[in-house]
Amino acid sequence: MKSEKLIGLLILLLMITGCSVKQPPVGKKVIPNEDDYIIKALMYEDENNLTAAINIYKFLYDKTKKPVYYEKLIEDLFYQKKYEEVIKLSNEYLDNKFDKTIFMYNILSLLELKKVNEAKKELLSKLNKKDEFFYRMMAFIYLKEKNYKIAADYLKSLYALNHSKETLLQLVDILIKIKKYNEALAYLRTHLDMYGCEYDICLRLAIIYKQTYDYNSLANIYEKMGKFDQKYLMFAFRIYLDNGKYDKALKLISKNNLGDEYRLIVYETKGDYKKASIYAYKLYEKTAKLSYLLKYCTYKYEAEPTKETVKEIMPKLKYLLKFYPSPYLYNFLGYIMIDKDIDVKKGLEYVQKAVEMKPDNEEYIDSLAWGYYKLGKCKEAWEIIKYIKLKDKEILMHKDKIQKCLKKMKKGKK
Repeated sequence: MKSEKLIGLLILLLMITGCSVKQPPVGKKVIPNEDDYIIKALMYEDENNLTAAINIYKFLYDKTKKPVYYEKLIEDLFYQKKYEEVIKLSNEYLDNKFDKTIFMYNILSLLELKKVNEAKKELLSKLNKKDEFFYRMMAFIYLKEKNYKIAADYLKSLYALNHSKETLLQLVDILIKIKKYNEALAYLRTHLDMYGCEYDICLRLAIIYKQTYDYNSLANIYEKMGKFDQKYLMFAFRIYLDNGKYDKALKLISKNNLGDEYRLIVYETKGDYKKASIYAYKLYEKTAKLSYLLKYCTYKYEAEPTKETVKEIMPKLKYLLKFYPSPYLYNFLGYIMIDKDIDVKKGLEYVQKAVEMKPDNEEYIDSLAWGYYKLGKCKEAWEIIKYIKLKDKEILMHKDKIQKCLKKMKKGKK
């Protein structure tokens, strides 16, 4: 029975080594019914009857001397946890002929028996130091020992030999673990320049940039990753907005055809209400969504708070009120009518509706006081506004004017 621990160990090794233990072609048949024996052995393995499978592989090897049968024999012994026997039989074979698969199980068996130093000596004595397998195995051993610095050194040597993405990712993960961010970045950037933005490579770069708070580089790498998933473009967009890089945000929108919705967000965030109003109206015409019409009215007035603007947006606000009779809309429409002296009495009616709906809202109460002030009713205006505690610039200005009006009235009476 193959133990879960052993399977996990082998999977981990294969991930790190990239080595394959698939059965190679058997080649020309040497004995009659050779295929039948192979099928029977595979069936025994499938039934977890490894002892029976081992006996067949031993018979086949004795008869044919084909390395593949010895490899399968060693493999099944390893899964039976017969590590001493694996070492004994693999050494007998390796004394005459080197076989990487058999050698791998030899090393794994030594590691299972906690003979780490012996495993290292075997690697150093049996393998050429230009052999990729040597560096893979040594890195694997030092990773098991949690000696990350030396494991990284072996992976560096391996990467110099094969320039494999998998090797680089293993190396970078270790460098990040031991907080050697600059070294990890150097390897990743070089690979990026040579081979372009591969998903795993760019993701590792993003992790490092995030951990080192390099948001400019993070946004740049997210833009590159947009070809894999549009969510990365949104990440880059958010970074540009948060850091006031509005030109870069607009370039990202144009380059990736993200649409006017995102341009509106940029100008809203930037506080460029004139352009925000333009894009809000374009989107309203395109989608007929009332939320865009409201944004248009709001930003148009913010950008140009004139009597002409009020006259232009008043019909639109009244149209919106048919669908959304909200206190915000009542107050907005009423206040601008009062403030620009278009129809103070009608404006007050709208504001009063807003106050009735939200009696504790100090902004709406301020609009009500401002309406009475515009009608010359300074005493009534002061009685309304004097209780407002909100330290808003416009409200404070209204308070000041109403107080001055009240003083002037009192002087006039005297």
